Amino acid sequence: MHSLRNEALESGEARLGTRFWIFPQPPFIPGYEQPDRVWLPILRDEIGVGPSDAAMYVIDPLSEKQPYGFDRLPPFEGLRRPPPQPGADRHFDNVSPSSREFLAVHAYACVHFVLDIWQSYLGRPVRWFFEQTFPRLEIVAFVNWDNAQAGYGFLELGCSDTDGVRRPYALNFDTIAHEVGHLILLSETGVPTIVSREADFFPFSEAFSDAVSLISFLHFGSAIDRLLRRTRGNLLLYNELNRFAETSPESQVRLATNFRRMSEVTREVHDRALPFVGAIFDTIVELYHRELVARDCADSRLLDIDLRTLSQRDFDEFRAATAEAFRVKPLIFELGLAAARDTVGQALASSLRTLDPTTMRLDQAATAVIAAAPGAAAEVLEANFAWREIIGRR
Repeated sequence: MHSLRNEALESGEARLGTRFWIFPQPPFIPGYEQPDRVWLPILRDEIGVGPSDAAMYVIDPLSEKQPYGFDRLPPFEGLRRPPPQPGADRHFDNVSPSSREFLAVHAYACVHFVLDIWQSYLGRPVRWFFEQTFPRLEIVAFVNWDNAQAGYGFLELGCSDTDGVRRPYALNFDTIAHEVGHLILLSETGVPTIVSREADFFPFSEAFSDAVSLISFLHFGSAIDRLLRRTRGNLLLYNELNRFAETSPESQVRLATNFRRMSEVTREVHDRALPFVGAIFDTIVELYHRELVARDCADSRLLDIDLRTLSQRDFDEFRAATAEAFRVKPLIFELGLAAARDTVGQALASSLRTLDPTTMRLDQAATAVIAAAPGAAAEVLEANFAWREIIGRR
């Protein structure tokens, strides 16, 4: 017998969206061997095989494919592997994480997950900057290439090769989120025309995309829980939050925790981006500490200490205090970190429409982020951007 109650429940579940598996960190990172089941807010009827929908589609080339470039753009016309199919219930969590098909499913789910977060911060849908030419983003699940890139109508994922072990970037949430960050930025600011040597659009693009990766990672409830339990609430410890695009359990492409100032960097775009990324990371940590103090989980003296110059004694005392408070109030720590995450994410997103991609400098971008932040957060951002020599001190 099929009751009315069951029909109502089934209808309600359909409105929740579609289920996928996502690895918040690559599965070779200890503690992240199993993926999280997530609900993407897109109806099952709106997702086709591939997976694909009105905004994007995934392909997995059957033979070797050259990376896209100025003379090569989508769509891919070669032979493709058979596209992944949803289960009988039309969800995609039926695809085994150990299968080749999962690369396409995971890449699609990660792109949607990140896009949903940043559309929420922006308060509007992201319209692809290439939509006049290509109505949909082409996601290439695997290219035999030691890199990943996003560009005009495409996002393609290669693989890392560390000590002879190849690891596909399609399973690396950090990498995918970073590349989606580039697409979001270009879609919101527009494409720069003639960029002068003094302009900083490309360093800012790298910094913003790292921030997108960092903040998006913090939207996995399991990741926040695991992160805080590992560190006992002390984010100053070396951890998965400040590592980007891990290529092995011991290595990564770059770190958010850095002490670089603008007087110490080169013109190379990734190097020049480091102070901006560091200021964003420092701000999230400091706002998190303010939340802990406000919620009676840390001594107010913590707010008077320059976290970049902590003595070993101060650090040990802080670690001991937060460990004890975390043991008693772990949920408060999670709420505090989520609040800091959203404050910074909202400010970053809100700043984008005020930026001119052709003439943008890092100090202008920093000023725009500060202007978009609420009072206390703006003060913390200003202090951190000033310490990094991105803006002048008042």
